[in-house]
Amino acid sequence: MARIDGHGGLNQKCLKSHLVDCLKLLLCGCVLMANLVLAGATPPLNTESPVGFFTNVASRLLLAELNLDLTRIQIYPTNQYTPAVHRLLQVTANVYDATTTNFYPSVFRPVFSRDADGFGTNVFVSGYTNVALISGLNDGQLAQPVDAPTLATMNGVVVNQAVNVYGVPWVIGAKKGFPNFNQFTMQNVVVVERKLQVTRQTLAGPIATNQLYVFCVSNSVGAELWNSYDSNYIGSIQCLARDNISMVLTNDAPMVSPPKIINGGFTNTFSVSSWPGSAPWNSDQYTGQPQANSFFIPLNPTITTVVLLTNSVYYYGPGTYTPPVGGGSFTGPCFIPRSLYPSNYLDAGISQLPHFGLLTTNRLQVVILDGNHVIDYAHFSGPNSSRDLNAELRDPDSHGDANSAYMWSTNGFMNGPVPFGVVNQLNYSRGIFALGPTVLAVTEPPWNDANKALEQAFFNAFWFKGQPYNLPTGGTIVNTNLSMQAPFTPVRTFYEYISWQANDPLVHSLASDLNYTGQDTTPPTGIHVWYSDAPLPRPVFGILNNRYKPWGRMLSFPNSDPNPYNLALKDPLVWHSDDWNFPTNETLSSDWLGRVHRGTPWQTMYLKSSDILGEVQGGVYVGTNTWMNWTGDLDANDAAAMVPVQDRHLASLLASTFNTNDLRSLFSINNPNPNAWQVLFDGLTALTNTLDVFIISSNSPQASTVANAVQSTRTGRPGQLFRDVGDILATPQFTEQSPFLNWNNSGQQQFGITDEAYESIPSQLLSLLHADSIGSIASLNGQAIVQFTGYDDHAYAVQVSSNLLDWTDFCTNYPSNGMFSFTNSAGLDINRQFYRSVLLQ
Repeated sequence: MARIDGHGGLNQKCLKSHLVDCLKLLLCGCVLMANLVLAGATPPLNTESPVGFFTNVASRLLLAELNLDLTRIQIYPTNQYTPAVHRLLQVTANVYDATTTNFYPSVFRPVFSRDADGFGTNVFVSGYTNVALISGLNDGQLAQPVDAPTLATMNGVVVNQAVNVYGVPWVIGAKKGFPNFNQFTMQNVVVVERKLQVTRQTLAGPIATNQLYVFCVSNSVGAELWNSYDSNYIGSIQCLARDNISMVLTNDAPMVSPPKIINGGFTNTFSVSSWPGSAPWNSDQYTGQPQANSFFIPLNPTITTVVLLTNSVYYYGPGTYTPPVGGGSFTGPCFIPRSLYPSNYLDAGISQLPHFGLLTTNRLQVVILDGNHVIDYAHFSGPNSSRDLNAELRDPDSHGDANSAYMWSTNGFMNGPVPFGVVNQLNYSRGIFALGPTVLAVTEPPWNDANKALEQAFFNAFWFKGQPYNLPTGGTIVNTNLSMQAPFTPVRTFYEYISWQANDPLVHSLASDLNYTGQDTTPPTGIHVWYSDAPLPRPVFGILNNRYKPWGRMLSFPNSDPNPYNLALKDPLVWHSDDWNFPTNETLSSDWLGRVHRGTPWQTMYLKSSDILGEVQGGVYVGTNTWMNWTGDLDANDAAAMVPVQDRHLASLLASTFNTNDLRSLFSINNPNPNAWQVLFDGLTALTNTLDVFIISSNSPQASTVANAVQSTRTGRPGQLFRDVGDILATPQFTEQSPFLNWNNSGQQQFGITDEAYESIPSQLLSLLHADSIGSIASLNGQAIVQFTGYDDHAYAVQVSSNLLDWTDFCTNYPSNGMFSFTNSAGLDINRQFYRSVLLQ
């Protein structure tokens, strides 16, 4: 029961409200009016209907946690489908699977609608359907996805349409034992070489220079699937991996012909009856590697390569070139295949290279079936790339000496139009200087020709206009050529490598789940220049991702995981996938919620007290960045919405949804009597470090420690109140500092205490507690706005009194989303008046 007075003061067993501003407004009594809408009770949960359960629970969670409607999650033009949204849907699916004995995971597929009765251009997720059976890889339910803008503009009506949309995943229950999508890589490679030609009309005439740029551009993709569990997976397994690739090379020259564009893709399917497991690992769980054959590579980057340009010459134009063979013509600016243009220089003079940009997109779809059942499905819009090739190609500014003779420097020689890189190429070809070590470090490939000195001498003799030139080895040479190519040709190979990696194999539905920001060794992620004649480094599959970091995992770059034993990020002692202990065949209760996967890497529903956002290292708050990097969700607000301590309210909401006990029989979270709390603990079980079961006695010193800690935590809350059942989980003595655990020992923290041992007490308590109905009162336009918290689907009577002794029933209310309110439009008078809510059922 909660009580508030006309001053706005809250009396919850004589506890006052903290709404100070309202106290100044409501100095006189008020008369209630019955402008009240009664909310109908939500139908009880039915686990026999997968869609019914999913829709019912997900609707409650989305509304309560993010104020979103399951039937109206906008994805275009504004995208509301964020990682925080998906996590709540994932938790819902995982909770449902905990109540079943199904071998295969439950699968929920979104359906989509547009506004304006299906004719508009705003696109929404409008609900979910259950994918029960699949006829095979050609089943229409596995049709290639579309982008959201395509769905927004397609003809016809779009209402509850079952179509796959990139960026909006299927929701698949987290079941133990199944192979999963694990990694996707993209490596787009650009090779540019610049040839120079010097010409003159006569031996005594002026020397002119022409240039020729040759481009090669390609993109290689790879995909990897993994059975992360020790045992072989036996079944009628079919797999599909399909990636559609688009590459566009643009420049800022006044193009006559369109940008260079290619659209390609790869599709691979395979079937196996036995998928090898990861065991035996070649070492311990800290540093070992699984069996290489537990990985399947449906897209191999050594094969799945799209070539945009190969040995193609950039023609500045604006004229038209007609090849001597092959027919056709090319109007510049454009690229001309080298095979049609073997040697001659079409472009006269030295012009700066136009500004080139390379845009690459991927659209990936991966399916794993066992017979007629989906065991994994993922589709992604990405990875995508936008590269400024000129910025990547450009060397530092040159100044004409051996230590700064960079070949791709674009600053003008003598402040003129000729790039310094061109001058350096000519001077190096003439042997005017040897390159210094700084320049050699960025010159690719090195000029190691055995005849290098003679080639330089002969090229330098070109400038002596037919006069003898002294050779470095003795003697002289005469060059009477009217045209000659510079003997040194700089070739720059530069690539971008993107690796999308799953950390926890069960978390890979969104691009953010795979958004790896660390470094691979072969090849390194990011944009790099390759300075060697050796083959480019290519992705290595068949080994663990560097992002794979369960509890205590040390194999990765040194110090790449500063949190190997941080229980605010991941479940303790879950060393790899086989260590999960997910619930199954459970009745609806809160006792097992702490064992349900929460949809972030290596973590079940979080019932502990530590808040990762408050993490401090070296006196600096690092928690927000730590959490964002861990989840891949780089939107700070959205990441905060799914931080582990948010599970306090989530678990409370689920516990109240599942609870069939009379609320009036439950224990108040704000009970101020420590002795009453000790009695509540009597008979509960606590797990020790060795997982021995300890039956709690109400008169035990441990029960007293925890009961007093609850009171201490409550007094530190705003208004000295717990407002939600989950608020009690801020008490560390329930979990991390439980008196039943040997927790104050680093060895035990790292190797001795399981997540279930930490959370055994709060798992049992959630179903025994109820939150109090807390009221507030405010004034708006001369009207009193009275509001109470409460449990959905339960009835509350509002009573009014002028003396706190005699109470009169006014109305009955059913909370919606944990709240109900009413307005007293009669205004305020001089008489003091009090309100209270009374739980009826």
